Amino acid sequence: MSETNFEWDEGKNTANLRKHGVSFYEAQHAFLDENRVIAEDLNHSQSEQRYYCFGLNQEGTGVLTVRFTYRSVPFAFVFSVGAIGAEAKRSMNKQIRYSDEPLGEVKLISDFLPSPKELALKNEQTKVTISLSSESVAFFKEEAKKHHMQYQKMIRQLLDEYVAQQKTR
Repeated sequence: MSETNFEWDEGKNTANLRKHGVSFYEAQHAFLDENRVIAEDLNHSQSEQRYYCFGLNQEGTGVLTVRFTYRSVPFAFVFSVGAIGAEAKRSMNKQIRYSDEPLGEVKLISDFLPSPKELALKNEQTKVTISLSSESVAFFKEEAKKHHMQYQKMIRQLLDEYVAQQKTR
């Protein structure tokens, strides 16, 4: 299996953080829990299959409930439309902010997702403005089209790889 990715809309991420106190970046850690539980969301799966992942947060101090859609081509988790209902207990001293949305009808299913070792977490990102030559942009757009991906993502991955290589020197 090729690398599995997490995708989300930054506007929805901000709204989810405000509503539930958990970012999508944090929510993706539920999928790394070796003992995660996957359930089909029977109430919200009319247009596409939706699921819940119940798994530990990064610190292992609380359980996250994440509503998601899984798309196998390309391999991606897409945090679905609307609030995903991620709740987390950050520490024993902080109050939990629960969603007022009921889970609704769910059905436990076999875990069909890639193993936690196969998952590639999405990194937190900072938006920047950069001026590139027209030639460079044209090159990345052409290559991205061949590989069915966004050219900005390709540039970001190139820069991230460069940084990783420089850190090992």
